[in-house]
Amino acid sequence: MVRIKEINVNDAQLCFLLDSESLQLWNFEQWKSQLNRKHVRALAIYRFKKLVGVCVFELIIDEAELHYIAIHPEFTRKGFGKMLFINFIKRIEKNNIKKIFLEVSSKNLSAIKFYESFNFKTERIRKKYYKDGTDAILKTKIIC
Repeated sequence: MVRIKEINVNDAQLCFLLDSESLQLWNFEQWKSQLNRKHVRALAIYRFKKLVGVCVFELIIDEAELHYIAIHPEFTRKGFGKMLFINFIKRIEKNNIKKIFLEVSSKNLSAIKFYESFNFKTERIRKKYYKDGTDAILKTKIIC
């Protein structure tokens, strides 16, 4: 059984553990801080009560900024990311969001392909944005 639900700061530890096994983007304090922010929302996908993936986004007037999405390595390439992302898009459409934007590393080819499968377009590139000298690609999707 697969279930997607909104989560909050009480789930920071679970998010941190998933992150530490996948992207390794935020420490525990950063997770608490993100999940405590007023306009930030987070969705989690579970399979039989096990946290499989997390999506964190911020609602900014009529736009949504995707801050984080990851699937536990044990569950990648099995459709969970797609399910979570479709649910994210459906939820933000209900909030009259007109545009989604995100940032992705130019070396993260699988993420770029994933976003493009949802019709995200490259808005611009921030050259040598990351510490390792990699470019950041800013992508957007217009919601009609």
